[in-house]
Order: sequence, then structure tokens, then C-alpha cells
Amino acid sequence: MQATKRAKKKTAGKASRERIIDAARKLFGSKGFHATTTAELTAEAKVSIAQIYRVFASKDDIVIAIVEQRMRAMGMEMHAIFDAVKRGDLSTFDAMKTMVASLLDDREVGLVFEILAESCRNPAVAERVTSLTTFYRDGIYHLAAFAKPGASPAEIEAYVNVMLACLVGLYYRPVLGTTNAETSHNVACLMMRALRLPDQPLI
Repeated sequence: MQATKRAKKKTAGKASRERIIDAARKLFGSKGFHATTTAELTAEAKVSIAQIYRVFASKDDIVIAIVEQRMRAMGMEMHAIFDAVKRGDLSTFDAMKTMVASLLDDREVGLVFEILAESCRNPAVAERVTSLTTFYRDGIYHLAAFAKPGASPAEIEAYVNVMLACLVGLYYRPVLGTTNAETSHNVACLMMRALRLPDQPLI
């Protein structure tokens, strides 16, 4: 009986945590981290203030939880792409194209910029963002090293920095409403050229 009660309590706590994170992702992305009030968060998540503070010590902790959730998903996607390239199921060009298309399909652009802004203001958030983005960065490094096995570590590091700058920079496109079907293809072409690998004609 006690075990059943504990299991139910744990499940309820997990559900509350997910509702709070989902509500925060929506509100932080549309209103901003500092402009979102606790009252708005409780209303959107359909939980009490007490429930929020039982799960999270502060709004900073909610931001960090969002970062962990997003970066975990992005890291898994990145490594799935790399594994497909290693198996020969995906070409390097198609891997690049898939990465770009995934960013262009991101519907949380406002949230991404809000997290980046908060990481510039808040050392705790910055530290977590840095540690989690390293996982994603490593995936890109492995992809570049696999595609260019003869390149020096310094060259690969430079390629990774260029590729990351390109990928992060693409987040501005949905804001301007300029995303189109050709973007992922053309950006992949230029990334391949940066690696001095065969690409396809621009479209």
C-alpha cells in the first residue's frame, strides 16, 4: 500500500514538473523570462505556487530545466545523425542539410534567444548552458572529423566554430519570416565547401 502511494506521489510530482516546464517554455518564449510572473506561470501550468516551489527552488532552476530538456533532445538528434553517417545510411551533405532543416523548423526561437540572453546575465544559467551545449558541439566535431579524417585538430576546431556560428545564426530567419525550402540545401552546400568536400549546386 505504501509503495503504491509513493509511486502515485512520484508520478504526480513528475506530471507537475512537466506541466511547469511546458508552461514556462511557452511563457518565457513569448513574454520573456523576467516579464513572466509566478501568477502567470501557475495559471498556465494549472498548479499552485506551493507546487512550483516544491519542484523548483527558483525561476533560474526552471530555466536550467528547460535548457537541459532542449539540449538533451538536440544532442540525441545530433548523435543519431552522426551514427547514421558512420553506418553509411546518410551522406555528410544530407547530415548537414538535416541539421539545418531541424533548426529552421524550431518553433521556440523566442525561447532560444531568451535563454541565450539569460546566460549572459546569469552565471548559473551560463554554466549549465555551456556544459550542455558541449554535448551538441561534440557531435558536430565528430561529424567534421569523420568527414575530414586527414584534417588537423586545429582545422577541425575551426570548422566546428564556423558550422556552429552558421547554425546558431540561422535562428534569426523564422523571426523575419524568410525561411524557405532552399535554405537548408544551400547552407549545407556552403558548409560542405568550408570543409572542402563535394557539394551540390545551389538552388
